[in-house]
Amino acid sequence: MGEDGPVDAVDDDVAQSVAELRRRADELAVLNDLARRLAALHDTREVLDEVARQARRLLGVDVAYIMLLRHDRLRIEVVDGAMGSAMRGIELESGQGLGGQVLATGRPLSSERYLEDTRFPHGEGTDAAALSEQLGGILGVPLVVGDDTLGVLLAADRRARAFGDRDVELLAGLAAHAALALRTADLFDRERAAAADLRAANETLHAVSESRQRASDLRDELNDVVIRGGGLAAVVAALERSAGLAVQVRDHDGHTLAGEPPAEGGLVVPVDLPSGRGGDLVAAPTGVPDDEDTLRLLRIGATTVAVLLASERSVAEAELRTRGEFVHALLSSDADEASLLRRARAIGIDLQAVTTVAVVDAEPVGPTAGAAFAARLAAELGGWSAGHAGQVVVLLPADVDRARESVTRLAAPDGGAPTTGLAAGGGGPLGVRSAHEEARQTAALLLALGRAGSCATSDELGLYRSLFSSSGRAGLATFIDATVGPLLAYDDVHQRDLAATLETYLEQARHHARTCEVLHIHANTLYQRLDRVTEVLGPRWKEPDRALELQVALRLHRLLADHPG
Repeated sequence: MGEDGPVDAVDDDVAQSVAELRRRADELAVLNDLARRLAALHDTREVLDEVARQARRLLGVDVAYIMLLRHDRLRIEVVDGAMGSAMRGIELESGQGLGGQVLATGRPLSSERYLEDTRFPHGEGTDAAALSEQLGGILGVPLVVGDDTLGVLLAADRRARAFGDRDVELLAGLAAHAALALRTADLFDRERAAAADLRAANETLHAVSESRQRASDLRDELNDVVIRGGGLAAVVAALERSAGLAVQVRDHDGHTLAGEPPAEGGLVVPVDLPSGRGGDLVAAPTGVPDDEDTLRLLRIGATTVAVLLASERSVAEAELRTRGEFVHALLSSDADEASLLRRARAIGIDLQAVTTVAVVDAEPVGPTAGAAFAARLAAELGGWSAGHAGQVVVLLPADVDRARESVTRLAAPDGGAPTTGLAAGGGGPLGVRSAHEEARQTAALLLALGRAGSCATSDELGLYRSLFSSSGRAGLATFIDATVGPLLAYDDVHQRDLAATLETYLEQARHHARTCEVLHIHANTLYQRLDRVTEVLGPRWKEPDRALELQVALRLHRLLADHPG
């Protein structure tokens, strides 16, 4: 028996040594296997999660967590085995708590009962989290790569536990592999971020290149439109193809010049001319409030529209000057009829088709509005307008009644319109001249009668047009006062109706019975009133020439009374 005792003891020691070696070999195998798995992970979050899980398994602890160094502070990034979320996101300064001490010293540290351990500076937040998780023993080791400390790996039990050297070696070995894997994953993260930034930059450059190419293509197409003499419709079509939007061109008054108006809202780009704003380009809503690419294309289109509008205005102004010179020659010169007809055909005016002439005076709306009104009248009836002698003459291939209707319709809703005289003509140079003179006289008499802004035909004013068209209002008043002034004064003082009686009597060709019927008075009353007229005006009022002057003066007085200045 005595001899067997020492042999048995040796066998036990050998068995323990073999078991220890096997355990260490198993642990090394686990660490090597873990190292291979960690090396295969290229995402920082996956590495952190795997390290925390393996720390719990290797050391047989309840909780494992990793604190990483962020701007000189430790922050808990991953927790495995926690009962709640109290630990996640907690931050420590260097030297604070067990983790802060590991960071400050660069050595593994442990505590058997952390909450009761006075060797570490405790913080209210960290202790509250440890109490919430019921942590007892804690072991922490630094995560180090070369000279860089990345953070701290910690393992904790929910009971008091004294961690031995083997525990420290295992956690330190895991921390070494983990630190290397974290650095590798961080490099991969940076590489991926750099690659993503590069892709984004390439996409941006590609988008910019495509945008510039679209802009260049649009410029080439619009230049071709201008060179070929295309109009606004061609510009709209090019913009719709390039920008993929429904586009409308409108003038400064909001009237559509080309394209269809969008349903609602949309991008608005002004069309600027040297003389001011010429209109707008309006595109249908894109759904992108700040679509710079679309705005860039619209601005290119707006520039082309401005060129076309300026060109059209230049052409229109040249046509107006040419027509103005022709109208001046037609109305003011002694050029023969054949020459005038040839000049008219050369500028697109058919004098034989002119059946109405309108003279538009700027009063009371002003020259610009008067010219615009005349242009609209000419456009509506297919005629021609041109300035002459401070007024605008409109030659119309339409009858006078239709012209009168158009003038009434084109007047502004508030009544703002120029003074317009209309006269029918027989066509040809002589017919146009004759109609122009009648229309001019009509407009002049409307102004003299204080009816600025109204319209009348030459037939409406009849004799008064030819007699007083060149007279001003003061001249009319002088004529009336010299002719029937005493009679008007008598009526005003005595509250009588001698002027109205005399005008009716003369209009009825001095027929007593018809005059009494119109005035609803007795014959004796008429005789008494006519005798009183003789007393006031003298017996010469009965003479034919004098009677005509009296009738004209009384009619003018009534017109002036109906339209006081």
